[in-house]
Amino acid sequence: MLNKHIKGGILLFALVLLGGCGIPTTPADTIKPPVSEASIQRDQMNREFMKLLPNKAQLIVPMQGNEGDNITFGDMDGDGINEAVVVYEEKKGTGRTLKAALFKQNNANAQWKKIFEVKGFGYGLDFVGFPDLNHDGMSELALGWSLGAAGNGLDIYELSKDKLELLSKKEYQDTLELE
Repeated sequence: MLNKHIKGGILLFALVLLGGCGIPTTPADTIKPPVSEASIQRDQMNREFMKLLPNKAQLIVPMQGNEGDNITFGDMDGDGINEAVVVYEEKKGTGRTLKAALFKQNNANAQWKKIFEVKGFGYGLDFVGFPDLNHDGMSELALGWSLGAAGNGLDIYELSKDKLELLSKKEYQDTLELE
């Protein structure tokens, strides 16, 4: 008789253990916000560029401009097709290096190809953009690097024969005004 009670107790304990607490989730717990088409495309683009960057690279979002995008597009060579710049952090050993890579799309198969890369400086990225600063009808690449308490540093590059040439370096404080 005792054996029957022990078996019944074990069976009951197993049912309670496997059955969980029995509290169903509420509909509010299962509802998730909709994902926009733009968000899906941005994630896909991020994955595409990550494949072209060094292993363990981490994309960096600028503090101003670009509204949270870590890929910036602009036409630097005047062909009507946007180039893309991706700023990332590369960790090696105990150090880290900031880099900006310029990508161009191949007309034949629409694949992106890294055409040039520059080293950044400072602690982070403040600004990325493609303004026409010298008013020649061609966009330049502006990279603003965060230097911490020292302010920020701005590098201006021009694209010439698929190479970035440094036009100027200057310091700025707070918000960048490019005119």
